[in-house]
Amino acid sequence: MNSCVRTDDMCGMVEKHKIELFEDTRTCYRYLQAGFSIILLTFVAGLGVLFLPDLVWMYDILVMPALFVGLGFLLYGVGTHLHIMHLNVLEMREGDADNHH
Repeated sequence: MNSCVRTDDMCGMVEKHKIELFEDTRTCYRYLQAGFSIILLTFVAGLGVLFLPDLVWMYDILVMPALFVGLGFLLYGVGTHLHIMHLNVLEMREGDADNHH
């Protein structure tokens, strides 16, 4: 027996968030790719500084903000992905509730 009670608020929430926030579900993957790319470029720039030690001062200034931005994009992308998965679970539960009634 299903202990979850289906409400119209839940149905409205799924549709609202799916339409307003996620018109394109590939958006979260773009954020993940952007974050990973920023972190990778920061690492490659760090390797480049090994060969050009005169630019160490510039790398020291840019490394922390770049890593924070890259990690922020990664975190946002993961959160968005989890939110989409949660909405899919709610939709599946809604469909199961409709089939049982």
